[in-house]
Amino acid sequence: MVSIMCGVLGISLKNQNDISKISLSELTVQCLGRLQHRGQDAAGMSVLTSDLKFETCKGLGLISEALKDRESLPKSWVSVAHTRYATTGTGGVAEVQPFVKGLPKIALAHNGNIVNCAELIEKFKLIVETESDLDVLQQFLLKGLSEGTFEKAVQGVFDEFNGSYAVVGILTDGSLFAFRDPYGIRPLFLGESHDLFVFASETSAISPLGVDVKVSELVPGEWMRIQNSKVERGVLKSKRNPQAKKKFCMFENVYFSSPQSEIGGSSVYRLRFRLGEVLAQEIVEEWGSKERVAEQIDYVVPVPDTSRTAALATAERLGIPYREFLVKNSYVSRTFILGKQEQRLKALGQKLSLIGPEIRDKKILLVDDSVVRGNTSRMMALRLREAGAASIFLASTCPPIRHGCFYGIDFPDPEELVAYQRSITEISKNLGVDGLHYISIEGLKAAFESQDFCLACLDGNYPTKDESFAKFLSSRRRQRDGNVEVQ
Repeated sequence: MVSIMCGVLGISLKNQNDISKISLSELTVQCLGRLQHRGQDAAGMSVLTSDLKFETCKGLGLISEALKDRESLPKSWVSVAHTRYATTGTGGVAEVQPFVKGLPKIALAHNGNIVNCAELIEKFKLIVETESDLDVLQQFLLKGLSEGTFEKAVQGVFDEFNGSYAVVGILTDGSLFAFRDPYGIRPLFLGESHDLFVFASETSAISPLGVDVKVSELVPGEWMRIQNSKVERGVLKSKRNPQAKKKFCMFENVYFSSPQSEIGGSSVYRLRFRLGEVLAQEIVEEWGSKERVAEQIDYVVPVPDTSRTAALATAERLGIPYREFLVKNSYVSRTFILGKQEQRLKALGQKLSLIGPEIRDKKILLVDDSVVRGNTSRMMALRLREAGAASIFLASTCPPIRHGCFYGIDFPDPEELVAYQRSITEISKNLGVDGLHYISIEGLKAAFESQDFCLACLDGNYPTKDESFAKFLSSRRRQRDGNVEVQ
């Protein structure tokens, strides 16, 4: 099945009469645009009409292109939207969310990855039409709604599904709903103003509504349903994981989320700044003193864009000049979220260029947010050498990623990871750098000031691991090698 890392959004006006005053389609696009960094593969939006029928606009590409026909959508008081990148699957329009299915229909969008889809299809005799794990989730939810209440249907999802999911949807009665998996692996927030409610993957998508909006985070296992300006809510336990507690994906803080967003009461900008401070402290401890570091490094240079904040903090703490010698082409997609290795490598060559004359004979400390497959680091080291750098040291604000992620970040196969079964010395040689420093796991936790994180890609301790992980990885490898296995 297709796994997805993306951004979800749902908006409901408190007063249906406001549809003549508020262009819900334009507001949805405006808010969804703040989630563009979470997916550049495709986007979609569904609204419910006054006669309780769904109308949908979706397409491939950036939001501006994918939703260019949004003006044809009828006026409405409730919408759900999605911006997507697919980590596996065909990536065609048929897999673009929201999905609108069922009798009665529901419109559904999802951020995360369901690992045990094949088992669920077989166990519950589900009939799916696409390779998307959302299809499985939607069919299961529809089955639950036909047999009981909304709360019981969500409880069934919590009891049976293995993986991560932050879900937003619309029922045919016009109610907007959302729920978050029992571990809270993927983010989900609620914003409320005087005239509307908004569910979103990040607080940055809620900020266009103004400074007076109340924002809260859905807790792990929480569901909400909004109808006629009334909010029903509850928190459920999972029979599959009765002891589940919050395990929020650390990669959201390190790389994925916008620096404009807030997580756990702190801005992502501030969290990344603290990562840079801790990174500098650990470099000094490893090298012996700030003076020793200063002898080895002329400039601290970030890999744009997500590393800038941490690199600035690192430079300040080390007392070494900060320089932006790498220039990013803003019109090239984030290479990490491109679906295939050949796409990533091609885009890398277009993505970053150097200010060569400033680099010659300089000793560079290159700061990156993370080193996953090593493509960017390897190419940057090569380019810096070609520009005449005297030496290149690399520092990462994320510890070595040695294990695959099964919760929606695009590296489930550990064999693709540069740190897999390699020592720091071996990784340095592979990347072509003179030295390499990763922030420690303890330093990462200290910077976040929290223990409530999923660190499975770092330490192999998966919150929900079972036999379905091996089956998922085997299917993923067959898809990668061209022998595509559906379901």
